[in-house]
Formats: sequence, C-alpha cells, structure tokens
Amino acid sequence: MPTFIPITIYLNHKPIVVASIPEAANALQQPWPFMDKPSRLEAIRMIEECLAGHCTQQAAFDAP
Repeated sequence: MPTFIPITIYLNHKPIVVASIPEAANALQQPWPFMDKPSRLEAIRMIEECLAGHCTQQAAFDAP
C-alpha cells in the first residue's frame, strides 16, 4: 500500500503518527475519549473494508 503524508494525532497527550491504513487501524484501537462516537466507528468500518480489499486506501483516507 502506498503511504500518505504522515499525520500526527494525540491521544492522552501521546503522539501517534499515521501514514497508512494499518497505522490508522492501530490508532483507532487505542483508548479514545469517546469510544462509541459514530465517526470513530465509521472510520473503523472503512479501514476494515479497505483491509479486506473492498475499498481503496484513498477512499478510506477521504472518508468524512
């Protein structure tokens, strides 16, 4: 999978760099302030679809 420009997110004041779908999947498995927030759950769904080969990495990154 091609990589994207890395972004850094901060969870509990800890930086996590995300530059690929597997890194995004790992980041979303970390404890988030709102674990059941619909946007987080949708992001997890999109990543699972991408990893299963049902959507492109670009589509997952472009998802709202």
